[in-house]
Amino acid sequence: MRLIGPHVSIRENIALSVARAHSIGATGFAIFTKNQRVWSSPPLSDADAEGFRSAMEADGYTHSAVLPHAGYLINPATPDEELWRKSLSLFLDEAGRASMLGLTVINIHPGAYREGTAEEGIRRAAAMFSAVLDSIPGMRIAIENTAGAGTILGSSFEELDALLEASGASERIGFTLDTAHLYGSGYDVKEDPEGILDSFVRRFGKERLFGMHLNDSKVPLSSKKDRHSSIGEGYIGKEAFYAIVQHEATEGIPLILETPDESRWPEEISMLLSASEA
Repeated sequence: MRLIGPHVSIRENIALSVARAHSIGATGFAIFTKNQRVWSSPPLSDADAEGFRSAMEADGYTHSAVLPHAGYLINPATPDEELWRKSLSLFLDEAGRASMLGLTVINIHPGAYREGTAEEGIRRAAAMFSAVLDSIPGMRIAIENTAGAGTILGSSFEELDALLEASGASERIGFTLDTAHLYGSGYDVKEDPEGILDSFVRRFGKERLFGMHLNDSKVPLSSKKDRHSSIGEGYIGKEAFYAIVQHEATEGIPLILETPDESRWPEEISMLLSASEA
C-alpha cells in the first residue's frame, strides 16, 4: 500500500494532525512541526510529543508515513550571515521537534543564493545540512527540488547532485520530488513520468528518494513558476499521477498532496490509492 495523504494542520495540538489525516483516509501525511510563519515558538512539550506518538500508534501510522516540512523562513543558501545563523537555529529547532515526535526525516527547501554564484549558495546550504545532521543523530534531510525561479537552488538533478556532493554524500541526505516543481523546471512529468523517476533512480539510487509531493500544475511546462492545482485539473493530468504511484520507486515513502482544495483530498487519496493497486 502506498503512503498517500495531504499536508495537514497542527492547529490546537500537534497530536490532532494524526486524527485529521486518518479521518480522510490518508495512509501517509505531512505536517509542520511549529508555526511556519514565525522565527520563534514555544518549545514542544514532552506531553505533546507523547500525545502525537500515541495517536500515531493508535491510528496505525509508522514514522515512515510522515514527512515533516521545515518552515519557509529558513534559507540555507543565503549570503546574509545573520540570516544564515537564524536559519540554522530554526532548522535545528524544527529538526529537533521532528525527532521528539519519533520522526526520522525532515523536508527542506534548499534556498536562494540571491547574489554571487550558485556554487557559493550550494556550499552554504551544504554547511547547514551537515551541521543539522551532526547535531541530531538519526535525523535525515530530504532536499526538495524547486521550479527554478530566480536564484533558488535545486531546479535540476544536476544541482541536487551538487548539493548532495557538497554535503559529503551522506547517506542521511536524500530528496523530495515535487511534481509541480519538476514540471515548472522543465521535466515533462505529463509525458514521461516513469522516465523521469527512472532517471532519478539511475543517478541517485532509489534509497535517496525520501518522499514526493504530488501536485498538478496551474502553469505550463518550463514556466519556472510554482502554482499547484488539484490532481487532474492542471497541465500534468491524472494519468501521470497513476504512473507515479505505480512506480517501484514510490513504494514505502510518503506521497504528499499539497493540492489547494482541501475538500478534494479524500477523493484524491482514494483515486491514487486505487491506481497504486491496479
